Amino acid sequence: MKRYLLQAGKPALALFGILIALLFFALAGIYLTVTPSVPSALDHDDKIQALQEAIFPRLTAVMSNAAWEKEVFSDPDINALIHEHRQRLSDNLNCTPHPICMVHSWEITQHEREVFGAALQKIPKYFQVQYDEMQWNQDADAINYILSVYGEGHAPRYPKIDTASVDLTAKDFSNLIMGIQTKILNEPFHHESPAAPFFKDALVNAVFLLDANDRMDAVRFFGLWGTWNGPALGFARHLNWKNFPYTAIIVPGEGPEDPHTQLSALGKFRLKLAVESFNQKLAPLIIVSGGAVHPAHTDFVEAAQMRRFLIERFHIPERSIVTEPYARHTTTNLRNASRYLQILGAPENKPALIVTDPGQSDYISSTVFFNRNMTELKCEPGRVGQRLTSFSTVFFSNKNCNKIDPWDPLDP
Repeated sequence: MKRYLLQAGKPALALFGILIALLFFALAGIYLTVTPSVPSALDHDDKIQALQEAIFPRLTAVMSNAAWEKEVFSDPDINALIHEHRQRLSDNLNCTPHPICMVHSWEITQHEREVFGAALQKIPKYFQVQYDEMQWNQDADAINYILSVYGEGHAPRYPKIDTASVDLTAKDFSNLIMGIQTKILNEPFHHESPAAPFFKDALVNAVFLLDANDRMDAVRFFGLWGTWNGPALGFARHLNWKNFPYTAIIVPGEGPEDPHTQLSALGKFRLKLAVESFNQKLAPLIIVSGGAVHPAHTDFVEAAQMRRFLIERFHIPERSIVTEPYARHTTTNLRNASRYLQILGAPENKPALIVTDPGQSDYISSTVFFNRNMTELKCEPGRVGQRLTSFSTVFFSNKNCNKIDPWDPLDP
């Protein structure tokens, strides 16, 4: 009897084992289905994320909007782009000249630009986060520009100060590009439901190449309004602007070409002029403007050195100093000052005063400067008014020129 029971139990045990195995594989399938792929480490790099948001704020915003993404990427034409993009990257593994051609394959093509632009036109207007074809074309241009300069070695808009710092002909750079390409192609890809927009690789790689070239200028002073500019912001909130003829004294920086000089002689001269105007109570604030510009890849930031000079040499209170450490040209000196005046709540109908040396004053009042603004910024950062002295010029800010410019990734 006992032997019979043992023999009879063998099929039952075998059946039980099969059921357990089937249950295991079913649970494993469910796990693989519902568990998302591990996100890229770059998605957790706060500095990289901040840089992407600084240069491409609207594109970054819509990429994180689930409803918008579902609406756009349900378009079969867009899904076709995703597959074409993946295939292009795979086909270019052995392209020449290597690795420049590989970086070129990351760029957004004219076909991709047109198809995605057409898809954007179909999006219902009721979406809270809007992203139109004009913005898309601007962002696509900027992404390709960054890739071409910092990944392919093309000349930037300002060759003297914005060139790549990495040797693009070095073996290490070739290994870097090959590593990035391999990582992209090794990431999980489901043909039925692609995991990412076709342009995400181009965007992420462009931002990473800025980091690879130590070009994180756009987020070098992240949180500035809570630190250096915090006292001025608090002071401005309680200001009676009517007590001053001008909202602020704007001082453009002048970087030395000597890498060991912190503040140029001309920069010091401009600050002395600004202090004289400040002591005459022409304005409650001094805006010092200038980034890490001259010489190329310098460690000294013009505005930071100017701020220190005002405090240590002239004892100007911190609440009266507004530091703008990003501008790289006279054009963006004024555009960024206009942005900062808006943040400070300065009256729009009250002018600021540009204080600088006679040579730059002449330039700011010239048609050459006006034309340069229209060419590079596509707008006037403000209206240049009357030239009061050889050193001072009236300036009316223009908030309509305060939009983000991704074409200048070091100071967007």
